[in-house]
Amino acid sequence: MSDAIKGVRAKIRWKPTSAMHHLQKRKSRGHLPPDATLEDYEKIILKVLSDKSAQVYRYWYNRVPYVTVIAVVQNKQWLVMFNYDGIMESCFVLERPQQYLAKPGFEWIGFLREVDNEL
Repeated sequence: MSDAIKGVRAKIRWKPTSAMHHLQKRKSRGHLPPDATLEDYEKIILKVLSDKSAQVYRYWYNRVPYVTVIAVVQNKQWLVMFNYDGIMESCFVLERPQQYLAKPGFEWIGFLREVDNEL
């Protein structure tokens, strides 16, 4: 998990063609302003991954684990999710965190400062 976080901090990597798809989706949902760039979107990802008080979860989907990090950026609670190879899965505003994180598959790990101590 620590290696995956470190990898995304060093370089944000998306699946082919998914970066622009996710950027447009965030704009259409009002999570980002219409003129936001991929660079703006990735700055939010990096802010989440640099917030020592961010919450860290492991999310299981079809027996595959994903790192999930949640923090407040610009007065919105953002969720960043990527696989253990450091490839981005998604990043979005979490509108109902308690409900969302109560879904099966989410496993609480701790705060980012605790996970960072493993680095």
